[in-house]
Amino acid sequence: MRIGEFLVVQGLVTPEAVEAALKYQKQKGGRLGQHLVAMGAVTPDKLSAVLPGLQRWQAMHGPNHPNMHRARYSYARSLLAADRPAEAMEHAEAALIGYRATVGEQHAWAAEALQLIADAREAVAKAEDAAKDIAVVEG
Repeated sequence: MRIGEFLVVQGLVTPEAVEAALKYQKQKGGRLGQHLVAMGAVTPDKLSAVLPGLQRWQAMHGPNHPNMHRARYSYARSLLAADRPAEAMEHAEAALIGYRATVGEQHAWAAEALQLIADAREAVAKAEDAAKDIAVVEG
């Protein structure tokens, strides 16, 4: 899991703040956390408190631990709530693959991920329909 995703799951920053910081990082280089602090999206104290926990978690359990997939699922829910269904679907699908590999197809978390994927697909379809309607009106 990437640090931006982890910070969103922890409720410390918004997906939009991460996206803005990533754009700045591509232009100027540097670390994502530093850009989030510079933007005022997170305080240095909160960032420094979170980073060791994420690093320890991944070092102890690896990227394929069920709770890492759970965090990705939570991030996908945040993206869907932020009206970013295509990105939400991508992360929900990755969480589902991880759940299938670690806790099995019959686990409740897998069912939740399947529902989130369906919700994201529905939101993508609605957005595409709205875009078509706008194109017809403008065209």
